[in-house]
Amino acid sequence: MRQIALMQEEPTSLRIDDPGVRALFTEAARFQSWLDVEAALAQAQAELGIIPDGAAREITRKAHLSYLDLAAVRAGLARTGHPLVPLVWELDRACEGDAGGYVHWGATTQNVTQTGQLLQVRRAHDIFLGQLATILTTLADLAEQTKDVLLPGRTHGQHAVPATFG
Repeated sequence: MRQIALMQEEPTSLRIDDPGVRALFTEAARFQSWLDVEAALAQAQAELGIIPDGAAREITRKAHLSYLDLAAVRAGLARTGHPLVPLVWELDRACEGDAGGYVHWGATTQNVTQTGQLLQVRRAHDIFLGQLATILTTLADLAEQTKDVLLPGRTHGQHAVPATFG
């Protein structure tokens, strides 16, 4: 059961041997993706007049792990068992003035965590697209280099007319 829980927390731990992708699914990356969502939410709410512009600017400015006490977040996680609330509390604490009171305004845990997970997946997708482009370029080069290399064609499990590798 522990292995299943670990895989849910770090989906790349046993499957992806790419440090760039693996880095996208660390605890820190997960927290930062949630902070990115909180910042985007605050900016959108300010544009709509739901929260003050100054609060949105402060939330956006402080929505970075470098401003937060991760030990406090982890302690809150251990105490509450809630995946997001301790991070929201810490962002609230880090914000100056009354801006912290507008953190997570009108949002649910699901709004933030699922959107954050989608940000992580989108970032991984971008890496995969780059890798796929490299693979396709390599295959195209190989096809060009071997376009005149003959090999037996196959049909119904037996040799047929000649074909080329490339």
